[in-house]
Amino acid sequence: MAKKADGGINRRKDTRSPFLVLEIQGKHSNKIFLAQTENVSQGGLFFSPEQSLDIGDRFPIEFVLPDNKTKVCCMSEVVWKKRYDKSGYASEGVGIRFVDLEEKQKKIIGKWLDQEDEKEQE
Repeated sequence: MAKKADGGINRRKDTRSPFLVLEIQGKHSNKIFLAQTENVSQGGLFFSPEQSLDIGDRFPIEFVLPDNKTKVCCMSEVVWKKRYDKSGYASEGVGIRFVDLEEKQKKIIGKWLDQEDEKEQE
């Protein structure tokens, strides 16, 4: 496992990059929802849904990478969740994994992450 800058252990499997997706669209319980993400990796992403989701919930999700070219569509599954308080408002965040992401799209996300990582190191 990789070390974090603060000396702790990074338990994450995939490199991720923080960014704001203009729109994540999903469908859960026959309702379409929109959300924003705080980060993405080849394996999944984190976002704060408007409706509560449970660990194990599966739903289709789609979003466009900030390059405005790459549309990602796949089934996703909630693998963890946490509640937090921001400025007096309770909120919930969930981590989802991409269940059936095509290898081609996974490579595109990886390439985009590598480019973002190179930008940060400049």
